[in-house]
Amino acid sequence: MIIMAEQLLEEMIKKINQIMQSLDGTIAQVSQMSTAITEMSQSFSEQTVAMTENIRLIVEVLKQFRVQSNRSLQELSDDFNEKVKELWDNKSIEVIAEEEKKAIDVIRKASKTVSDNLYFAQLLNIIQSIREETNRLISSSQS
Repeated sequence: MIIMAEQLLEEMIKKINQIMQSLDGTIAQVSQMSTAITEMSQSFSEQTVAMTENIRLIVEVLKQFRVQSNRSLQELSDDFNEKVKELWDNKSIEVIAEEEKKAIDVIRKASKTVSDNLYFAQLLNIIQSIREETNRLISSSQS
């Protein structure tokens, strides 16, 4: 009876050792998965920060472009206004009809509208590019 009890105890010890080895392997796998997830998370965070910085730089460039293009348009507008004022002061233009004054105002408004539309079109194009890049990054990080 003692021999059977010892054999049973040995079998139980073997099975407990097998379970412990199996658990050690599982713990090692979970640890590796945790490390891989941490590395992926770190990589994703770095990519997100880099993309955010790129977006900030693009927006800054757009702002500068907007300022420069407005400045150029303003210079053209000022030059045009100066020429009209010279003609007016020199009385080279004796009579400017109300319709012609309205036409000049319409041209000025159209110039500003075109400038604004170009700015928004460029901004939309950049946003679409950023969206595509973001989707590509997310797709590649999920693969």
